[in-house]
Amino acid sequence: MELIKSTVLQALILTKNEEPNLKRVLEKLSWLEKVVIVDSYSTDATLDIAASFSNTVVVQRPFDSFASQCNYGLGLLDCEWVLSLDADYVLTDDFIAETKKYVTTGNKAAYATSFKFMVFGKPLLKDNTTPRPVLFRKEAGSYFNDGHAHRLLLKGEQGNYSSFILHDDRKSLSRWLSNQDGYSVKECEKLTHHTNGPLPLSGKIRKTKILAPFMVFFYSLFIKGLIFNGWRGWHYVLQRTMVEIVIALRLIEEEKLKKDIEL
Repeated sequence: MELIKSTVLQALILTKNEEPNLKRVLEKLSWLEKVVIVDSYSTDATLDIAASFSNTVVVQRPFDSFASQCNYGLGLLDCEWVLSLDADYVLTDDFIAETKKYVTTGNKAAYATSFKFMVFGKPLLKDNTTPRPVLFRKEAGSYFNDGHAHRLLLKGEQGNYSSFILHDDRKSLSRWLSNQDGYSVKECEKLTHHTNGPLPLSGKIRKTKILAPFMVFFYSLFIKGLIFNGWRGWHYVLQRTMVEIVIALRLIEEEKLKKDIEL
């Protein structure tokens, strides 16, 4: 397989204890001459896995936020195009072919892709993921924090992939629960200190502290049809519902603390 030169395209991946996922991700990046990994001092086999691939470069940095980690990583790249991936994004052959086309003849500043969510290694019929830009010209993009997430601030026009990426996270449930606890804190801060224009409808629903868990449960199970996906569908629905429950609990706690302070 012909390598894409590092001056044309490099991949950027953030890691911290991604032993269950990283090997599958890097195996689908062998067509790249250079993959830069910004690691937040992993204590599992993440670094050993990365070192087993000849096209990887690992730099370690203490984690402060996703946007800061990504922007630090961008500063390490010397290429025209960036493929920015999470450590559980497994590329499909169609996505790879489309990427090669865009970095050769693409006329947009970035390209967004959709995802197919995997549970226990198999795709769901439907999911709640939304498209996001993963390929962009290095000079046209930088990241900013948005609650627990990080978003791409883009200078220029965005195109869209026709193919998708597999979102295949196989870390333990305990790890997932721990992550959600931290994410809920950031989402609560975003909702309670929102000053950037009107709050989106999703935020307004979350701030009711009651509606979001019920709406996500019924929407995912019946509207998305995950009731027909067996136990994998139930697993996903219960996870999405748990996310909203934890955020609701954080909002209730924040409201109670605020009232206590005012008294």
